[in-house]
Amino acid sequence: MDILFKKNEISNDAVLIVGIYEDMILTKTAKKIDALLKGALVRALKIDNFSGKSGDLYDFIALGILPVKRLLCVGLGKKNEMNELKAQNVGAYAANALLTSGETAVAFAVDDLPAAAVGFGAKIASYRFTKHKTIFKKPVTVKEFYILSETAQAAQNQYEPYFAVAKGIHTARDLVNEPSNVITPIAFANRAEELQKYGLKTEVYDPNQLKAKGLNMMLGVAQGSINPPRLVVVQWRGCPDDKNTHVVIVGKGVTFDSGGISLKPAKGMEEMKEDLAGAATALGVLQTLAMRKAKVNAAAVMAMVENMPSGTAQRPGDIVKSLSGISVEIINTDAEGRLILGDALWYAQERFKAPIVIDLASLTGAIIVALGTQYAGLFSNDDDLAKKIEKASVDSGEKVWRMPLDDSFDEEILSDIADIRNIATTDHAGASITAAAFLKRFIMPQTKWAHLDIAGVALRNKDLVLDPKGASGFGVRLLNRYIKDNLEKHS
Repeated sequence: MDILFKKNEISNDAVLIVGIYEDMILTKTAKKIDALLKGALVRALKIDNFSGKSGDLYDFIALGILPVKRLLCVGLGKKNEMNELKAQNVGAYAANALLTSGETAVAFAVDDLPAAAVGFGAKIASYRFTKHKTIFKKPVTVKEFYILSETAQAAQNQYEPYFAVAKGIHTARDLVNEPSNVITPIAFANRAEELQKYGLKTEVYDPNQLKAKGLNMMLGVAQGSINPPRLVVVQWRGCPDDKNTHVVIVGKGVTFDSGGISLKPAKGMEEMKEDLAGAATALGVLQTLAMRKAKVNAAAVMAMVENMPSGTAQRPGDIVKSLSGISVEIINTDAEGRLILGDALWYAQERFKAPIVIDLASLTGAIIVALGTQYAGLFSNDDDLAKKIEKASVDSGEKVWRMPLDDSFDEEILSDIADIRNIATTDHAGASITAAAFLKRFIMPQTKWAHLDIAGVALRNKDLVLDPKGASGFGVRLLNRYIKDNLEKHS
């Protein structure tokens, strides 16, 4: 669905959307329509108990008495509480209401609403992954979503950065929604290379190169699969005169996680195609930065593997030597994400020497037990970094909750026969925290680091306002906002 901006022009070719605040406060265009109807719109809304709360909808069939094909009233909530995030939700409610309505074009008279934010909400809410479908109960019909504004050109300009974010989200969603027979480590690397058209620089490392470099934990996870691993490195150099890299995003990219020899239960295993969500988000963020020409130097390091059981698979009890030199005893082959992240984190720090490293991973089911499906778990070794990510969370609408990560958890991952083990001795107790404690072992003293456990938010099991059922692309908005507010050069 395309988001288009034009001057306020009411047309009988499109559905018209107008907003109404709580307490029956009409926007400018809604007042105009009500006047044409001699007060009949307000009377109809009252009869139908239309509240004006955010997301409340009233479909008014014009029947030739209005200069529009159809009228949709959308609740805006309290007028004094309208902001960027609420405007995004309003756009999403409007898009979701009409997306499969049979209409091909709709127009939203935004009046005093933040026009670009309305368009952004409509754009990301309208995403549907239908590539492999041939039968549709309700096909998407809306192709053009017009934003009607007195300042259409200014609104269009303000929308461009939003569009870049939406494209990054859609890339992340596509990669996670694809089945694992389509997105293998090699296929993911190919997708990353395709994004070079936006000005990104992409490098891909194969197993022989990984072995030469010493990424043995990553290779150990991958050795049971016929699909070979890839380390994908993507860079955006928005400040070409600056040789430094300001931030590195590290993503867990398990294209399918069977659990390996420590096989997962069959029920729900089909969802394990989403175990590359961290890597997909990292790539989506880099695409967003490139598309909006962000003045920052950023890199993404994505460790891509498939975790499968076979005669060559890694076994519980094996010991591997990590890139950092730390030896790791494998207790459970289903705790594979931390292994590939440990090598990727060390590689990212050694190579780029960035002051800030942020990793994303659908790492533990325990984070869902702790926080449910609305918050990602935030772990960090730096209070200032954590606070800035928390602020970006509030401003972007992607929720995080900081979890503890003190030294008392370190003892839980000590091994009797190696330096550390890949799951804690206490097994399920505080499992998301001990997983983060494992990752912390691969963070250099000078690095400010944050770990986002997105296991509960990467995949939606039902439609939400901005996220349709399936992959959410969680983290693209959050990290784009963090980088924009804290790391970009503004001139």
